[in-house]
Amino acid sequence: MTKSENTSAFRVIRIDEALRQDHSYLTADDECFCLGEYQPRGGFNAGPVNNLISNYKKSVTKRGLLEYDHKERAILTVASLVKGVINTNAFKTCTFIPIPPSKTRADPLYDDRLARSLRAVDTDLDVRELLVAKQSMRAHHEFQSGEKRPTPADLYAMLAIDESCLQTPVKNTIILFDDLITNGTHFKACKKLLKERLPERTVVGLFIGRVKRPDVLPDFRSS
Repeated sequence: MTKSENTSAFRVIRIDEALRQDHSYLTADDECFCLGEYQPRGGFNAGPVNNLISNYKKSVTKRGLLEYDHKERAILTVASLVKGVINTNAFKTCTFIPIPPSKTRADPLYDDRLARSLRAVDTDLDVRELLVAKQSMRAHHEFQSGEKRPTPADLYAMLAIDESCLQTPVKNTIILFDDLITNGTHFKACKKLLKERLPERTVVGLFIGRVKRPDVLPDFRSS
């Protein structure tokens, strides 16, 4: 991925009313932003956003293989992208919380790519792995087409607060960070838990990419 591709493909996109229809669980009170648009089922050839996220989500079972270098580089690329969109005020006012992976910390498949990227942004950035999975779950991409996926309520029941991360006060704005927003399931579950525990804080979503639904054109053919 070249620097010019980074500049052209990644930009701050506010998920406003027009885009929210692509993310069925988001509502008007959800403030979310992304840095690019992901083409579902597009694979590596669908452009820089797909390429980056595909490498970023590469399984930890590939660790030690030559291809895992692509994941390591993607982690640093994501850190650079995040650093490019936050201003100096964010260091004083924002706490960044990665949305937890589907596996527990004790699971050999646990992937801390989100936390690693955030910590690589700057040592002064307030990053806390405040949310954890109470037990390992299937990742969303592991569900087959047509198979019922967890709802925000289902995921909420599987999450917990790591109280050790609250020994110092959380900043006024919490940035929930994830690689990809599809329906908004994880964001809504995490936001609900955080607002219950920290009701005075503002919770905002930041994603590397958002799934862009294909445009549906009207059929003007005569019947």
